[in-house]
Amino acid sequence: MDNRAEHLSDANLVQGNVQQGDITVDPIFVLLFSIQLTGTFNGFASLAQGIAPLTAEHSEAYDTKLSELERHVFGEDFAAAGRTKRWPLGRISIRHAGRDAGFPSYADVYLVTHATGTAIWEAWFFGASQPLDALRWIEWLDPDVEDGLPALLWRAIASTNGAISGESTYRGFFPLSIIRTQQAPLEAVIERYGEGVVRLLLRSRSMQRLRPDIVQKELSQNYCVQEGGLTLISRRSGLDLHGRQQVEEKEKGFLPLSSALPFLISIESLLIERTVLETLYGRLSKTMPKTVEDLLTLKQQILDGLEEYYGAITKPNRIGDEVAAAAEPLLGIDNLYHAVMTRLDAVSFAITTRYQKRMTVLQFWLTLVFGATEIGFIASGIATWHYRTELAMVLAWTVGTAIVAAIIIASLLRGKLD
Repeated sequence: MDNRAEHLSDANLVQGNVQQGDITVDPIFVLLFSIQLTGTFNGFASLAQGIAPLTAEHSEAYDTKLSELERHVFGEDFAAAGRTKRWPLGRISIRHAGRDAGFPSYADVYLVTHATGTAIWEAWFFGASQPLDALRWIEWLDPDVEDGLPALLWRAIASTNGAISGESTYRGFFPLSIIRTQQAPLEAVIERYGEGVVRLLLRSRSMQRLRPDIVQKELSQNYCVQEGGLTLISRRSGLDLHGRQQVEEKEKGFLPLSSALPFLISIESLLIERTVLETLYGRLSKTMPKTVEDLLTLKQQILDGLEEYYGAITKPNRIGDEVAAAAEPLLGIDNLYHAVMTRLDAVSFAITTRYQKRMTVLQFWLTLVFGATEIGFIASGIATWHYRTELAMVLAWTVGTAIVAAIIIASLLRGKLD
């Protein structure tokens, strides 16, 4: 048996490929795509072909559940500000002929908008009950795979996205894997699939085994506040795993499991933060305006954007706070913020420098005008005494002396001005 076959055999032991003793799980995948809207969004004008509207009961129940959780996680003030809003797009059939029976057959899609003009496409994929198979699911979540979930979904919403963002692609992609099982407690799932769980979190497609210390380290960074739950985050994805749960978790059948929603809205908030900062940094990275007025306009626009950015930052409860603290450096939010502030300082410096230069030029002209005028008045006094009755000669002496004085003063100050 060659090395690849040996590695695949090892992977079977930890990834959950179908074999005796497998634990059946119910996988849900939430794909999040960051975009920037071209203007104020007031709803979808029409649905593209292949998108069926969600029922009013479905949309209302989901929106109510998310609103309640946002108030609980982020606080009443954040909810009252109304900076975010969810808009149901519809249900999209994504069945692919080459996929097995466990592959999701549809996606429920929403658009989450923020007051800054940033938005998040939120797509829910419900897989059939199956053994936990990280390698297969990683392929499903790969945006570069032609028949993977991201590509199939994006082809379905591309025209709609183009209409609201003016762009043909998204600015960021982040998947969440939500895994539930009624068969076994969390400990049993981790014992059998621990490496597979971490592999899925990291979206690692390598055939080599992961180092045990890496697996243990990732599994230990658990942000779930519930017993029997595991909530993990990495630079490439998030994961929420619960072992044997109560039946009441599947409230009304079509609602996503409520235990995963605080994690979802915390991640969405972070993605909005990142996209806002990316947009601000993009504006500051363009050619610096040449005039003080344009610089002041740019600075005011950036400050307005930062004000909305601060509105995207929340003060959530324990899970959201810990997730934010861990995810901000992972997602590059900290670095982006510092980069934006550094660029903004450069704009402030440019404003100060160019204003000082403007004042220097103004002082130059004032010195020139007043100096030449004063010398002209002195010359007119002398000319009046010498040419008592010849007004034309007095005027000529006055104007001529003023012009000569202006030339001399300008030549003396020009070098210092440069």
